[in-house]
Amino acid sequence: MSSSTFPDIPGQRGFATTQQLLKAGASVSHLQHLVRVGRRPLRTVYSRAPGPWSDADLLLAATLWAGPRSIVTGVHALHLHGFAQGHDAPPVATLLVPQTCRTRMRAAGYETLRTKRLPRAVMIQDVRAAPIERALADAMRLRQLTDHQLRGICLAALQNRRTTADRVTREIECGRPNADGGMVRAVLDYRRGAWSVPEAQLAAAVREHPTLPAMLLNPRLTTTDDKLIGKPDGFFPDAGVVVQVHSRQFHEGHDEVEGDRWASTVDRDLDYQTYGMVVVPVTPATIRDDLPRYVDRLSAVVRPRLGWQSGRVLVG
Repeated sequence: MSSSTFPDIPGQRGFATTQQLLKAGASVSHLQHLVRVGRRPLRTVYSRAPGPWSDADLLLAATLWAGPRSIVTGVHALHLHGFAQGHDAPPVATLLVPQTCRTRMRAAGYETLRTKRLPRAVMIQDVRAAPIERALADAMRLRQLTDHQLRGICLAALQNRRTTADRVTREIECGRPNADGGMVRAVLDYRRGAWSVPEAQLAAAVREHPTLPAMLLNPRLTTTDDKLIGKPDGFFPDAGVVVQVHSRQFHEGHDEVEGDRWASTVDRDLDYQTYGMVVVPVTPATIRDDLPRYVDRLSAVVRPRLGWQSGRVLVG
């Protein structure tokens, strides 16, 4: 079978299954020829052209190999959604298939996992992917992510409104007991107002500190005429102290609107000081490695300022 007669099936990027080729008129000898010339990336899946193929193409081919209702899950699905980019995908991609399918199948780099709860697929780049909350839960169940990694990715998905706390909670309730600790903590962090794991860790340390008052997470600070001053990571309203978790990971580089993002971040810190507030910066590394000391130093700044009042600043 030549490339000119190979069926062009929409959404399959030049791949076709054995059954599709036979239906298109291919013979067994044609299929054997495709194997000999390196045009079968996976058992029962053939390609219009020889490899090499990209990881994305092979993932699509894997969904053809696993069956018409198969769904990519775990870290591979999170990558398709645009999350967990800093975490390597495991060597074996997992595809969910209905419980009624035959026993678990394996091929080079791919495996199927039967499930009674087959989710509705999300189409991304022609690949059927599990919804974010299911992909997160399966990444934990398959031990593809640590608890800490899962917490951070889940919180990022919640903050970017790619899923909801209710959907994550339902997925947790459907899973094995005690298997989704990172997701549980992410939902709690989100409902308390944290936008990242470092913020959540800092907030917990502040709550437990014996001398610090309540700290608001990501409040909207405005002037009396409703001009936005900013949305600091943390704010002590009784002391006028702003806490900013500064990370080069998110603030480095340039964008078309603001230019140098790090410079813009520093400039925004000055906006708070213009209105009589004090900014106490911290990095994720300090929160990770030296949090008790930082919180003690923060207390030394906050306590002398208790009773601060500014008629120019409103908390939204």
